[in-house]
Amino acid sequence: MMSCCSQCRHDNPPAAKFCANCGAKLDVPCPACGHGNAPGARFCTECGEALGPAAPPARAAPEAYTPRHLAERILSSRAALEGERKHVTVLLADLKGSMELLADRDPEEARRLLDPVLEHMMEAVHHYEGTVNQVMGDGIMALFGAPLSHEDHALRACHAALRMQARVGRYGDLVQRTQGVPVQIRIGLNSGEVVVRSIGSDLHMDYSAVGQTTHLAARMEQMAKPGCTMLTPATLRLVEGWVTVKSLGPVPIKGLTEPLEVFELLGTTAGQTRLRVAAGRGLTRFVGRDVELEQLRVLVERARAGHGQVVALVGEPGVGKSRLIWELVRSHRTDGWLVLQASAVAYGKASPFLPVVEILKAYLGVEDRDDVRRAREKLIGKVLTLDESLRPAIAGLQHLLDGPVEDAAWQGLGVDQRRRRALDAVKRVLLRESRAQPLLLVVEDLHWADTDSQALLANLVESLPSHPILLVVNYRPDYRHEWGSKTYYSQIRLDPLPPETAEALLEALLGADAGLGPLRSLLIDRTQGNPFFLEESVRALAESGVLGGQRGAYRLTGSIQNIQVPPTVQAILAARIDHLGPSDKALLQSASVVGTDVPLAVLEAVADLPESDLLRGLERLQSAEFLYETRLAPDTEYTFKHALTHEVAYGSLLHDRRRGLHARVVDAIERLYPDALAEHRDRLLHHAFRGEVWDRAVTYLRDTSEITSEAEIGEMMGIGPESPGYLWWTGEHHRAIKAAERDIAVAASFGNFAMRIVSSCRLGYARHALGEYARAADVLRQTAASLQGDLAHERFGMAGLPAVFSRSYLAWCLAERGEFDEGVAAGEQGVRIAESADHLYSRAHIAFGLGTLSVIRGVPEEAIAVLERGLVGARMANVPFLFPFLLAPLGAAYTLAGAPDRAVPLLEQAVEQAAAMKLRANHALRLAWLARACLLQGRRGPAADHARHALDVATECSERGQQAYAHLVLAELAASGDAPDTSAAEAAYGQALELAAALEMRPLAALCRLGLGALHARAGHPDRARPLLDDAARTIEALGMRSWLAEARRASG
Repeated sequence: MMSCCSQCRHDNPPAAKFCANCGAKLDVPCPACGHGNAPGARFCTECGEALGPAAPPARAAPEAYTPRHLAERILSSRAALEGERKHVTVLLADLKGSMELLADRDPEEARRLLDPVLEHMMEAVHHYEGTVNQVMGDGIMALFGAPLSHEDHALRACHAALRMQARVGRYGDLVQRTQGVPVQIRIGLNSGEVVVRSIGSDLHMDYSAVGQTTHLAARMEQMAKPGCTMLTPATLRLVEGWVTVKSLGPVPIKGLTEPLEVFELLGTTAGQTRLRVAAGRGLTRFVGRDVELEQLRVLVERARAGHGQVVALVGEPGVGKSRLIWELVRSHRTDGWLVLQASAVAYGKASPFLPVVEILKAYLGVEDRDDVRRAREKLIGKVLTLDESLRPAIAGLQHLLDGPVEDAAWQGLGVDQRRRRALDAVKRVLLRESRAQPLLLVVEDLHWADTDSQALLANLVESLPSHPILLVVNYRPDYRHEWGSKTYYSQIRLDPLPPETAEALLEALLGADAGLGPLRSLLIDRTQGNPFFLEESVRALAESGVLGGQRGAYRLTGSIQNIQVPPTVQAILAARIDHLGPSDKALLQSASVVGTDVPLAVLEAVADLPESDLLRGLERLQSAEFLYETRLAPDTEYTFKHALTHEVAYGSLLHDRRRGLHARVVDAIERLYPDALAEHRDRLLHHAFRGEVWDRAVTYLRDTSEITSEAEIGEMMGIGPESPGYLWWTGEHHRAIKAAERDIAVAASFGNFAMRIVSSCRLGYARHALGEYARAADVLRQTAASLQGDLAHERFGMAGLPAVFSRSYLAWCLAERGEFDEGVAAGEQGVRIAESADHLYSRAHIAFGLGTLSVIRGVPEEAIAVLERGLVGARMANVPFLFPFLLAPLGAAYTLAGAPDRAVPLLEQAVEQAAAMKLRANHALRLAWLARACLLQGRRGPAADHARHALDVATECSERGQQAYAHLVLAELAASGDAPDTSAAEAAYGQALELAAALEMRPLAALCRLGLGALHARAGHPDRARPLLDDAARTIEALGMRSWLAEARRASG
């Protein structure tokens, strides 16, 4: 594109700095919008972009792309961030078609084109206080809400995406004009949980997604069209009402079992507040604030009489400050008043005058779609109509609206002078307007306001007494101002609703169904009567399917025992916790491990702080209203003010850190109360299990004569000598079934969904071990079916995902019955769930299930590929007790593949490890597989020993299916060799076939018939051989058992 001289209009080459015709210096094009600017200009007169020399190329080191003010905040809390779980919004952005853009270009020239794109991306992230944690050539990954929590992390990410698209779009237009190539970016957003694993002094952070958070953000980016931003329902739920989106419908996502509805981000909703967003969904009944509303009515009347007032509504997030204002503004008491409202925003401190500009625009009627000319017309018309003497204020007001100020005197002012003039202009206009009509000014969330906006309000407050103005502000308790001494200042403290009022609110939200009584009590206890927390909890329960029906007429349709903290509430509480100093935050997290009630002596033992520091920290946590002192004698004890705060603080800790702290609590209680351990049994049992101090856990569990409370169940299963998991592991399968059925009944009585799921899995394992494959499959199918959606990614206290475990054993059960297609489908579902959760243990477990199926089906190459991947995953996940589960079928697969020399070491290792771990469940099958591998090696003696051992173990453990496998190997031993024992072989084949037929093990029965038929054929009994061989061939052919197809066809042919 040619560069046109502004003096003589001569076209010059793009790189020219002076006109070739007249010698004049050429205009400077803006890199952002392309507007021509006068030579020497430092900023674009059209968009305000800097026109200085090009910024140095972007570098991949985080210190190069993290602004100093953010770096200081991040590093100041580094100690608290070394290993934390965070709820965040992930943003991934890349330059679409970067290869085409950079093709055939000199590397330096390509870098000059690409760097501004990355710089615009990073600038947008930093503008909203996000963190760029990866720069990936032509794109970035950024997090909002980590390392520093933000309660509005999703909204910040949306704003950043829109700013990014706008700035890159302007730059792209310039590149299109000058270079003839398109520059567009695509962006993906998703919200969920991530793990901050480490943070170094150079700000290099290693983030690992928990679940599908990062994966889904990447999928959104890849699916977005150039110039578009796509987001998931998880993000939309957090910003619904604040942004405008277009649904793109359900789309299949790799790794998810069901299609996911996705959305394109179109823009933000102008002038929104939390209450307007809530009103869009329908406000709940207004309860419990009659006294406060009457106080506001009195102040309205005073201000109407010309005695200006300022009133502050103070309270914790969610107690109803905004709702009280909403009710005031819409009441008849403000008829005839001019109402101007604004809200500060959490990311607004870096944007001067944000609430002031919002008030000014509301007063002037300026809308976001108005251009500079239209906004100026409205400004001049409104102000001069009000009072001609306000003309000098126009320049300052125009400055606040970001319009060009055509005033020579204004241009000569310094920055501080312009600021003072602008603030004074707003004040003068508001005071003058109040002489025409009473003025109600509302500024919400003052704790987030920038210093300039706060300065305007402080200045305005000085002039209130003589004007009919009521200034209403709200803020959180830790905000401070200088108005407290004013006689016309009032403060109204809003506390959570008392139980009876909270009950009334819940009745309006839930309805009057009698079955909801326990849920009402639970919600009031968890939220302590906070209205917003109550509303969001009900909303989350309805969305998750625990509640059915509609608002005001709900009924209970699911378990209430594992209620999660709603994401909106999680964000608020996590941000509050992150606001603490590093040592206070660590102390709060340690207290959360001790429990909701925190004995000082126990906390002192685990907090790693000198006594003086500990007590000062506790004073600060009390002052901030996280904890309160509940008992002084005989031992000092503290309690969390909110159960939800306790859950969020505890949930932020990584599992390893939690486990270590729980173990230390056990040590502390045993040391502090050696003569009163019985009194602390419940607490000791809880911490021993959570701390995985198994020997003491079993001891305290053994001291329990019966289950007396839900605190003793759920997490208590799987290790105690009477638990179904322990009994199955040790081969006592009949007792395991009784224990599992007992626990399922207990779970039903408590409504404990987690316990039911875990117990059902173990019931399935035990029935499978007994050879009850059909009954086991039924149990496991039902368990898998009840774990859909978000529940599929819940562990319910198990080491991995029950949604995967159930499908792993279901695949094995179905394989034994010859139902391979359904088994593969179940296994593949398990794979998708494990991969979407990015859970290595679960991925290894499903590899065991699918690999075992492939062994039974006779497809060794598939089994080997799956099982070797599973072994790698088990090693990466550091779960050695999975090794025998994976090594045994892997060895069996190598045996099928004709590689016994590779099979035997694997099977021997599996047998040895299982014996060392006292793992008797299905141990007989490991021994039978080892016997067959040894037989294939020609080592008949070891083969016979292992086969007989397999039969003994299977008999002792009542594992009839494994007895069948052992008999089959014993038959193969007897039928082979230089001197086969035909009668022994026939007897063993007969016993194996009888068991396989009774247990409906079609594949094994076919192999028994194939072996027995071949035995009869070799013995010269074709009439006995033919029916067996034909039957075997038909079954093997029908089931696709490839390893035996050729043999079966030859034998029956």
